[in-house]
Amino acid sequence: MFDVVTIGAATADIFVSSDTLQESRRLLSLKRSSKNEINRSLICSGGGATNAATTFSRLGLKAAVVAQVGRDPLADYVFTDLKKEKINANFVKKKSDEHTDFSVIFVASDGSRSIMTQRGDSRLEHNDLPWTKLKSRSLYITSLEGNLSLLEELIGFATENNMLIAFNPGSRELKQRRQLIPLLKYLDFLLLNRQEAQMLTDLPHRDSNFLPKLRQYSPLVAVTNGHLGARILTAEDSFFSPIANITPVDETGAGDAFGSAFFAALLHQQSLSEALSWAIKNSASVVSALGAKTGILTRSQM
Repeated sequence: MFDVVTIGAATADIFVSSDTLQESRRLLSLKRSSKNEINRSLICSGGGATNAATTFSRLGLKAAVVAQVGRDPLADYVFTDLKKEKINANFVKKKSDEHTDFSVIFVASDGSRSIMTQRGDSRLEHNDLPWTKLKSRSLYITSLEGNLSLLEELIGFATENNMLIAFNPGSRELKQRRQLIPLLKYLDFLLLNRQEAQMLTDLPHRDSNFLPKLRQYSPLVAVTNGHLGARILTAEDSFFSPIANITPVDETGAGDAFGSAFFAALLHQQSLSEALSWAIKNSASVVSALGAKTGILTRSQM
Protein backbone atom coordinates (compact mmCIF):
# COMPACT_ATOMS: atom_id res chain seq x y z
CA MET A 1 0.00 0.00 0.00
CA PHE A 2 1.38 3.38 -1.05
CA ASP A 3 0.69 6.65 0.69
CA VAL A 4 0.50 8.44 -2.65
CA VAL A 5 0.79 7.62 -6.35
CA THR A 6 1.69 10.51 -8.64
CA ILE A 7 0.44 10.45 -12.23
CA GLY A 8 1.63 12.53 -15.18
CA ALA A 9 4.89 13.51 -16.81
CA ALA A 10 8.42 12.14 -16.39
CA THR A 11 11.05 14.04 -18.37
CA ALA A 12 14.75 14.75 -18.61
CA ASP A 13 15.60 18.38 -17.80
CA ILE A 14 18.70 20.18 -19.03
CA PHE A 15 19.35 23.40 -17.08
CA VAL A 16 21.64 26.11 -18.43
CA SER A 17 22.39 29.19 -16.37
CA SER A 18 24.34 32.08 -17.86
CA ASP A 19 24.94 35.69 -16.86
CA THR A 20 24.89 36.55 -20.55
CA LEU A 21 21.17 35.79 -20.78
CA GLN A 22 19.54 39.21 -20.83
CA GLU A 23 15.99 40.00 -19.72
CA SER A 24 14.28 42.86 -21.53
CA ARG A 25 10.55 43.48 -21.85
CA ARG A 26 9.85 40.05 -20.35
CA LEU A 27 12.09 38.35 -22.93
CA LEU A 28 15.25 36.33 -22.32
CA SER A 29 17.75 36.78 -25.12
CA LEU A 30 21.31 36.22 -26.33
CA LYS A 31 23.16 38.24 -28.92
CA ARG A 32 22.78 36.79 -32.38
CA SER A 33 25.67 34.57 -33.57
CA SER A 34 27.36 34.95 -30.17
CA LYS A 35 29.27 32.34 -28.17
CA ASN A 36 28.43 32.51 -24.48
CA GLU A 37 29.76 31.04 -21.25
CA ILE A 38 27.62 28.73 -19.10
CA ASN A 39 27.94 29.56 -15.40
CA ARG A 40 26.06 26.52 -14.12
CA SER A 41 24.37 23.50 -15.64
CA LEU A 42 22.43 20.45 -14.51
CA ILE A 43 20.92 17.40 -16.20
CA CYS A 44 18.32 15.55 -14.15
CA SER A 45 14.82 14.14 -14.24
CA GLY A 46 11.81 16.43 -14.28
CA GLY A 47 8.09 16.47 -14.98
CA GLY A 48 5.27 17.07 -12.53
CA ALA A 49 4.86 13.44 -11.50
CA THR A 50 8.50 12.82 -10.57
CA ASN A 51 8.95 16.26 -8.97
CA ALA A 52 5.92 15.75 -6.73
CA ALA A 53 6.92 12.18 -5.88
CA THR A 54 10.32 13.43 -4.70
CA THR A 55 8.67 15.80 -2.24
CA PHE A 56 6.42 13.03 -0.95
CA SER A 57 9.32 10.63 -0.49
CA ARG A 58 11.59 13.16 1.24
CA LEU A 59 8.72 14.02 3.58
CA GLY A 60 8.48 10.41 4.72
CA LEU A 61 5.67 9.08 2.51
CA LYS A 62 5.74 5.90 0.44
CA ALA A 63 5.38 7.09 -3.16
CA ALA A 64 5.12 5.61 -6.66
CA VAL A 65 5.00 7.22 -10.11
CA VAL A 66 2.82 6.44 -13.14
CA ALA A 67 4.36 7.91 -16.31
CA GLN A 68 5.86 7.04 -19.69
CA VAL A 69 9.39 7.37 -21.04
CA GLY A 70 11.21 6.18 -24.13
CA ARG A 71 13.89 3.53 -24.51
CA ASP A 72 16.77 5.97 -24.80
CA PRO A 73 19.64 7.28 -22.63
CA LEU A 74 17.50 10.16 -21.34
CA ALA A 75 15.20 7.67 -19.60
CA ASP A 76 18.14 6.68 -17.40
CA TYR A 77 18.01 10.07 -15.67
CA VAL A 78 14.40 9.38 -14.69
CA PHE A 79 15.05 5.91 -13.28
CA THR A 80 18.31 6.92 -11.57
CA ASP A 81 16.62 9.79 -9.71
CA LEU A 82 13.60 7.70 -8.72
CA LYS A 83 15.87 4.99 -7.30
CA LYS A 84 17.98 7.58 -5.46
CA GLU A 85 14.85 9.09 -3.89
CA LYS A 86 13.43 5.67 -2.93
CA ILE A 87 10.37 6.10 -5.16
CA ASN A 88 8.70 3.07 -6.71
CA ALA A 89 9.27 3.14 -10.49
CA ASN A 90 7.48 -0.10 -11.39
CA PHE A 91 4.63 1.84 -13.02
CA VAL A 92 6.89 3.95 -15.26
CA LYS A 93 6.36 2.44 -18.70
CA LYS A 94 9.00 2.34 -21.43
CA LYS A 95 7.73 2.85 -24.98
CA SER A 96 10.13 1.29 -27.46
CA ASP A 97 9.20 3.48 -30.42
CA GLU A 98 9.40 6.87 -28.68
CA HIS A 99 12.00 9.15 -27.10
CA THR A 100 11.81 10.45 -23.56
CA ASP A 101 10.31 13.92 -23.29
CA PHE A 102 12.96 16.50 -22.46
CA SER A 103 13.25 20.20 -21.77
CA VAL A 104 16.06 22.72 -22.04
CA ILE A 105 15.64 25.40 -19.36
CA PHE A 106 17.50 28.68 -19.83
CA VAL A 107 17.95 30.42 -16.48
CA ALA A 108 18.84 34.11 -16.13
CA SER A 109 20.80 35.61 -13.23
CA ASP A 110 17.60 36.72 -11.43
CA GLY A 111 16.09 33.19 -11.49
CA SER A 112 13.66 33.84 -14.33
CA ARG A 113 13.67 31.17 -17.01
CA SER A 114 12.42 30.18 -20.42
CA ILE A 115 11.79 26.56 -21.37
CA MET A 116 11.99 24.70 -24.68
CA THR A 117 10.31 21.28 -24.62
CA GLN A 118 10.32 18.31 -26.99
CA ARG A 119 7.43 15.93 -26.41
CA GLY A 120 7.10 12.38 -27.63
CA ASP A 121 3.98 10.23 -27.47
CA SER A 122 3.97 10.29 -23.66
CA ARG A 123 0.26 10.96 -23.15
CA LEU A 124 -1.17 8.40 -20.76
CA GLU A 125 -4.20 6.38 -21.85
CA HIS A 126 -6.43 3.93 -20.00
CA ASN A 127 -4.33 0.86 -20.88
CA ASP A 128 -1.13 2.51 -19.64
CA LEU A 129 -2.29 2.47 -16.02
CA PRO A 130 -1.82 -0.59 -13.76
CA TRP A 131 -5.34 -0.25 -12.33
CA THR A 132 -5.30 -3.43 -10.23
CA LYS A 133 -1.97 -2.47 -8.65
CA LEU A 134 -2.88 1.11 -7.71
CA LYS A 135 -3.35 0.44 -4.01
CA SER A 136 -2.78 3.76 -2.33
CA ARG A 137 -4.17 6.19 0.21
CA SER A 138 -4.21 8.92 -2.41
CA LEU A 139 -3.60 9.99 -6.01
CA TYR A 140 -1.70 13.15 -6.95
CA ILE A 141 -2.54 13.88 -10.58
CA THR A 142 -0.47 16.33 -12.62
CA SER A 143 -1.09 17.34 -16.23
CA LEU A 144 -2.52 14.52 -18.36
CA GLU A 145 -1.86 16.36 -21.65
CA GLY A 146 -5.53 17.19 -22.01
CA ASN A 147 -6.87 13.66 -21.47
CA LEU A 148 -10.04 14.47 -19.52
CA SER A 149 -11.46 10.99 -20.16
CA LEU A 150 -8.58 9.53 -18.17
CA LEU A 151 -9.00 12.17 -15.47
CA GLU A 152 -12.65 11.21 -15.12
CA GLU A 153 -11.68 7.53 -14.87
CA LEU A 154 -9.06 8.29 -12.23
CA ILE A 155 -11.53 10.32 -10.16
CA GLY A 156 -14.09 7.51 -10.35
CA PHE A 157 -11.45 4.91 -9.44
CA ALA A 158 -10.19 6.93 -6.48
CA THR A 159 -13.72 7.60 -5.22
CA GLU A 160 -14.64 3.92 -5.39
CA ASN A 161 -11.47 2.98 -3.50
CA ASN A 162 -11.69 5.71 -0.84
CA MET A 163 -8.55 7.51 -2.03
CA LEU A 164 -7.88 11.21 -1.58
CA ILE A 165 -7.49 13.04 -4.92
CA ALA A 166 -5.26 16.02 -5.68
CA PHE A 167 -5.02 17.61 -9.12
CA ASN A 168 -2.65 20.14 -10.67
CA PRO A 169 -4.01 20.72 -14.20
CA GLY A 170 -2.01 21.89 -17.19
CA SER A 171 -3.04 24.30 -19.91
CA ARG A 172 -4.46 21.55 -22.11
CA GLU A 173 -6.91 20.55 -19.40
CA LEU A 174 -7.79 24.15 -18.62
CA LYS A 175 -8.58 24.87 -22.28
CA GLN A 176 -11.44 22.37 -21.88
CA ARG A 177 -12.88 24.28 -18.91
CA ARG A 178 -16.53 23.46 -19.60
CA GLN A 179 -15.80 19.72 -19.47
CA LEU A 180 -13.30 20.10 -16.63
CA ILE A 181 -15.30 22.15 -14.13
CA PRO A 182 -17.94 19.45 -13.34
CA LEU A 183 -15.12 17.05 -12.33
CA LEU A 184 -13.49 19.43 -9.83
CA LYS A 185 -16.12 18.98 -7.11
CA TYR A 186 -14.90 15.42 -6.57
CA LEU A 187 -11.34 16.52 -5.74
CA ASP A 188 -9.90 16.84 -2.26
CA PHE A 189 -7.31 19.40 -3.39
CA LEU A 190 -6.93 21.58 -6.50
CA LEU A 191 -3.67 23.46 -7.21
CA LEU A 192 -3.53 26.44 -9.58
CA ASN A 193 -1.37 29.47 -10.15
CA ARG A 194 -3.05 32.84 -10.68
CA GLN A 195 -2.96 32.63 -14.48
CA GLU A 196 -4.47 29.14 -14.40
CA ALA A 197 -7.15 30.28 -11.97
CA GLN A 198 -8.16 33.11 -14.30
CA MET A 199 -8.14 30.72 -17.25
CA LEU A 200 -10.38 28.29 -15.38
CA THR A 201 -12.84 30.98 -14.29
CA ASP A 202 -12.71 32.68 -17.72
CA LEU A 203 -12.01 36.10 -16.23
CA PRO A 204 -9.74 38.87 -17.61
CA HIS A 205 -6.13 39.05 -16.45
CA ARG A 206 -6.65 42.02 -14.14
CA ASP A 207 -9.94 40.79 -12.66
CA SER A 208 -9.39 39.51 -9.08
CA ASN A 209 -12.93 38.16 -8.63
CA PHE A 210 -11.87 34.63 -9.53
CA LEU A 211 -11.51 33.61 -5.87
CA PRO A 212 -15.26 33.36 -5.10
CA LYS A 213 -15.81 31.35 -8.30
CA LEU A 214 -13.09 28.88 -7.37
CA ARG A 215 -14.87 28.15 -4.09
CA GLN A 216 -17.81 26.90 -6.13
CA TYR A 217 -15.67 24.48 -8.12
CA SER A 218 -13.74 22.48 -5.53
CA PRO A 219 -13.75 22.07 -1.72
CA LEU A 220 -10.06 22.96 -1.22
CA VAL A 221 -8.11 25.16 -3.64
CA ALA A 222 -4.60 26.62 -3.54
CA VAL A 223 -3.75 29.61 -5.73
CA THR A 224 -0.09 30.59 -6.00
CA ASN A 225 0.87 34.02 -7.25
CA GLY A 226 4.65 34.13 -7.62
CA HIS A 227 6.36 36.73 -5.44
CA LEU A 228 2.94 37.88 -4.15
CA GLY A 229 2.44 34.72 -2.09
CA ALA A 230 -0.28 32.09 -2.04
CA ARG A 231 -3.84 31.65 -0.82
CA ILE A 232 -5.78 28.59 0.35
CA LEU A 233 -9.57 28.59 -0.13
CA THR A 234 -12.26 26.45 1.47
CA ALA A 235 -16.00 26.98 1.51
CA GLU A 236 -15.72 28.86 4.82
CA ASP A 237 -12.12 30.03 5.21
CA SER A 238 -9.24 31.67 3.43
CA PHE A 239 -5.57 31.40 4.41
CA PHE A 240 -2.86 33.64 2.97
CA SER A 241 0.93 33.50 3.19
CA PRO A 242 3.56 35.79 1.68
CA ILE A 243 6.59 34.16 0.09
CA ALA A 244 9.74 33.49 2.10
CA ASN A 245 12.43 36.16 1.92
CA ILE A 246 14.94 34.43 -0.37
CA THR A 247 17.00 35.23 -3.44
CA PRO A 248 15.70 33.09 -6.32
CA VAL A 249 18.17 31.08 -8.37
CA ASP A 250 15.76 29.17 -10.60
CA GLU A 251 11.95 29.31 -10.57
CA THR A 252 11.50 25.87 -12.15
CA GLY A 253 9.43 23.45 -10.08
CA ALA A 254 8.07 26.01 -7.61
CA GLY A 255 4.46 24.99 -8.25
CA ASP A 256 5.21 21.26 -7.99
CA ALA A 257 7.08 21.87 -4.73
CA PHE A 258 4.23 23.94 -3.30
CA GLY A 259 1.38 21.59 -4.16
CA SER A 260 3.09 18.35 -3.21
CA ALA A 261 4.31 19.72 0.14
CA PHE A 262 0.82 21.01 0.94
CA PHE A 263 -0.76 17.65 0.12
CA ALA A 264 1.98 15.79 2.01
CA ALA A 265 1.14 17.83 5.10
CA LEU A 266 -2.52 16.84 4.75
CA LEU A 267 -1.51 13.16 4.53
CA HIS A 268 0.50 13.72 7.72
CA GLN A 269 -2.73 15.11 9.26
CA GLN A 270 -1.43 18.66 9.65
CA SER A 271 -3.76 21.67 9.81
CA LEU A 272 -4.43 23.78 6.71
CA SER A 273 -2.34 26.64 8.08
CA GLU A 274 0.57 24.28 8.78
CA ALA A 275 0.17 22.70 5.33
CA LEU A 276 0.43 26.18 3.80
CA SER A 277 3.60 26.78 5.82
CA TRP A 278 5.12 23.51 4.50
CA ALA A 279 4.22 24.50 0.94
CA ILE A 280 5.77 27.97 1.21
CA LYS A 281 8.97 26.60 2.77
CA ASN A 282 9.36 23.86 0.16
CA SER A 283 8.77 26.11 -2.85
CA ALA A 284 11.14 28.75 -1.43
CA SER A 285 13.85 26.14 -0.95
CA VAL A 286 13.37 24.80 -4.49
CA VAL A 287 13.72 28.19 -6.18
CA SER A 288 16.89 28.80 -4.13
CA ALA A 289 18.75 26.11 -6.11
CA LEU A 290 19.19 25.11 -9.74
CA GLY A 291 16.70 22.43 -10.79
CA ALA A 292 13.22 21.38 -9.72
CA LYS A 293 14.37 18.75 -7.19
CA THR A 294 17.65 19.99 -5.71
CA GLY A 295 16.11 22.11 -2.95
CA ILE A 296 13.18 19.87 -1.98
CA LEU A 297 13.07 19.61 1.82
CA THR A 298 13.13 16.53 4.02
CA ARG A 299 10.83 16.07 6.99
CA SER A 300 13.54 17.09 9.47
CA GLN A 301 14.36 20.20 7.42
CA MET A 302 10.67 21.10 7.28
